[in-house]
Amino acid sequence: MIYGRKKLIVPYLLPAIALYVFFFVYPVFHGVFISFHEWSDFSKPMVFNGIDNYTKMFTDQFYWMSLKNTLLILFVGGFFTFLIGFVYTAVMSEGMKGKKAIRAIIFFPNIIAPVAVAIIWNYLYRYDVGLFNSILELLNIDPVNWTAPENIMTSVIIGYIWSNVGLYAVIMMSGVDKIPNTIFESAKIEGASTFKIFFKITLPLIWDILSINIVLWTINSVRLFDFLYAFGGATPSQNTWNLALYQFILGFGSRTSIYQVGYASAIAVSMVILVSILIIVFRRFFNREVYEL
Repeated sequence: MIYGRKKLIVPYLLPAIALYVFFFVYPVFHGVFISFHEWSDFSKPMVFNGIDNYTKMFTDQFYWMSLKNTLLILFVGGFFTFLIGFVYTAVMSEGMKGKKAIRAIIFFPNIIAPVAVAIIWNYLYRYDVGLFNSILELLNIDPVNWTAPENIMTSVIIGYIWSNVGLYAVIMMSGVDKIPNTIFESAKIEGASTFKIFFKITLPLIWDILSINIVLWTINSVRLFDFLYAFGGATPSQNTWNLALYQFILGFGSRTSIYQVGYASAIAVSMVILVSILIIVFRRFFNREVYEL
């Protein structure tokens, strides 16, 4: 009987496996294959060049600048995103009124297309009519050039945090909803503060959800493209390049075609390696006892 069920399962799995292999596994291995070639034009054949594309990365100043920006978004953006998310979660776990409405409001930026979010924040940063400089003028403070080379990555990270903090906060709140209210009520009776309840009770009970959140943030931050590309316009400033954007510019160009497809594929492989290493490190760091109710 069990053998017959296994024979029945295989035909149902084959279509999904075939699609997965064709649309994911094959492109991954083909991308690795391209990374060992020089390919400067889609109309010309690829030329094998071994590991030249990988060794080139060590002397490419734009690669290291893009890597630095990627890590800035990942760690600095992640720190403030989860810090704000912790505050949201701590306050909302108190059983405040209108929890669902507030949750919908903080999640709202995440349902807006990243391109639209980037355009909105570009207008907010405008030197002449932007909201932030208008507020500074009301306070008799000199306006700030938010998109200047020395400020632009800070501006990008602020916009990216605003658009994503709701998602990660709501995921953590979904874990809090599974915790019985009696636990929080008992802690309040004992005189525990909001943030003591969060760090001593809430956080340990949603630790597994937090670790999933960290993995999601890592993947999404390293492969971030659409927000940065839209923020920079048709010719994104080099100060906003991360690995994903630099890879795109090398492979397909912006206004001017570059078509260094082999080198771009090598950068894509380095992104996969970076994400894999970070996830392994984070999973080991978050590998601790999970409290169950």
